[in-house]
Amino acid sequence: MKLAQIAFAVAALAVSAAASAQTTTYTTSAAFMANVLPGSYTEGFGDPSFSGDLSANFSGGAFAYTVSAPGGLYGNGILIGTNLPAETLTITFTGAPVTAVGGNFWATNISDVFQPTPITLTLSNGTTTTFTPTSETVGSFRGFTSTFAIASLRIASTAAVYAGMDNLTVGVVPEPGTWLLMGLGIGALVLRQSRSAVQA
Repeated sequence: MKLAQIAFAVAALAVSAAASAQTTTYTTSAAFMANVLPGSYTEGFGDPSFSGDLSANFSGGAFAYTVSAPGGLYGNGILIGTNLPAETLTITFTGAPVTAVGGNFWATNISDVFQPTPITLTLSNGTTTTFTPTSETVGSFRGFTSTFAIASLRIASTAAVYAGMDNLTVGVVPEPGTWLLMGLGIGALVLRQSRSAVQA
């Protein structure tokens, strides 16, 4: 009887996890990528031909998005950022649903020199994180996975600096139904093991 209750509790937990929206934040690319399904798309923004435009479109595989800033975009072959200081860089996802997004986010001065200032990232679901990178590559990575599609991501920094990003990866995580099936499978295994132990 106890084992049946445990199996039921495991199944209920799996259903609960599948039903609730959850966003997880990662601070390393390795941890983030370990939770993203194969087929993700990473953009390095190596072609700065979008500089001065109000928006630019990027796509790879089934994924597509638009990057925009009120005063235009800036690119130097290494990053994409705002053309004016103190503006917000916005990514709007326009292709296949995105449930995983991550990249390197930081700020520069007008001479493209890294500035150790706070960066605030805001997802369309209201998830917000603020951090201060140490350099363009150290402490600048943030990634998010969500149980529901992410419609947009906004990148902002403090006044007098330019928000920017590089190595933006978009993809998907296993759907909640996958977790549900895994939870039910674990519950069935526990139940089977308990019945085998009782019969022995």
